[in-house]
Amino acid sequence: MEIHPAFRVLLTVVSLGFAGCSSGDWSREPLPVSVSAANYSQLSMQERYQRVNATGTDHPTPPEVPVPAHPMFYGFVPGEVYDSDVPIDTVYRELAVPLAHRGYFNVLYEAKAGRLPDRIDYLLRIHCGVRRWRTPTVRTDKVTWGDSGLSSSRPNPDSMYRIGEGSNYDPRAGLDPHEIIDLATYLQSFGTTAGSAQRQYSVQNLNDGGASRDYAVVVVEAFRFSDVATMKNRAPCVWATFVAVPLHSGQELSGVIRAMARTATPYFGTTSDGLQRFEVPNGNVLVGNPVEVPGPPPAGKTSP
Repeated sequence: MEIHPAFRVLLTVVSLGFAGCSSGDWSREPLPVSVSAANYSQLSMQERYQRVNATGTDHPTPPEVPVPAHPMFYGFVPGEVYDSDVPIDTVYRELAVPLAHRGYFNVLYEAKAGRLPDRIDYLLRIHCGVRRWRTPTVRTDKVTWGDSGLSSSRPNPDSMYRIGEGSNYDPRAGLDPHEIIDLATYLQSFGTTAGSAQRQYSVQNLNDGGASRDYAVVVVEAFRFSDVATMKNRAPCVWATFVAVPLHSGQELSGVIRAMARTATPYFGTTSDGLQRFEVPNGNVLVGNPVEVPGPPPAGKTSP
C-alpha cells in the first residue's frame, strides 16, 4: 500500500527510538551525572551538532581546566525553573563555588563580601529543577536571550516529528505519556503493514523507544552582559552546560545538586564530545585540577 509522507517520517522516528533503547526498566541503573557542553562562540552550527551528538564517554577523565587570564564577573538570572525540593537561590549558591574555580565570580556575593566589581561581564541564565526529559544534551541550534527555553521556541524545519500543525518535537525531550498514546493511536490507524514489513506499534514499544523520564537538571547558559544590553533578545548565548541525573523513585534534586555542580566544573565554557557520564558516589565530587586566578580586590579596596 502507498504510505502517507507523514507516516514515513513517523516510521523513521520510531525506528530510531527502537535502536536507541531496548528496555524501559530504569530501576536497576546506576545514578550517573551526565554533562553536555557547547561553546557556541567557537564552533559553527554543524561542528557543534557533530560534537554534542557524538558517541559519549563513560567514566571519562575530566578535561584540564584552562587558566583564565583575569577574573570574570557575572550575575545569575532565572530561566525555566521546574518543581523540585531545592529553591533556585540554593542552586545559585551550589554553582558559585565551581564557577569560581573557572574564574567566574558572582557580583552580588562579591559586593556582600565588601568587594565591589567595577563591571559585569556575563549574565548566567539558569534552568533547573526536576522535569521529564530523554537525552540531556545542550541545544545545538542558535540560542539567544529571547529564545529562553530548554527547547527552541522557533519552528525547526529539520525536526523529524511533529504532532499538529505548527508544533515542533524536540527529540531530546522525548515523549510524555499522552503523546505516546496519541502517536500509537495514530500509527495504529494506518494498520501494521508497511510495504513488506510488519510491526505492532503499541504504547509499550513506543514507550521503550522514545519515552521521557524524570531528571534532575541544571543548565547554565552564558551571555555577555554587553550583548544583552545592546542586542536585547537577539543576544547570542556564548556557551552552555547541561548537567543531569536520572531520578529513581523517592529521589530528589537536593540529594544530587552538589555532585552535579562540582562534576560540571571542568566543562563550563567548553564543548564536550557527546555525553560525559560519571558515576559519582555519595559525598564525592569532581572539580578537575584547581587553578589560581587573579582574584577580585580584597575587602576594603573597592572599585568605583
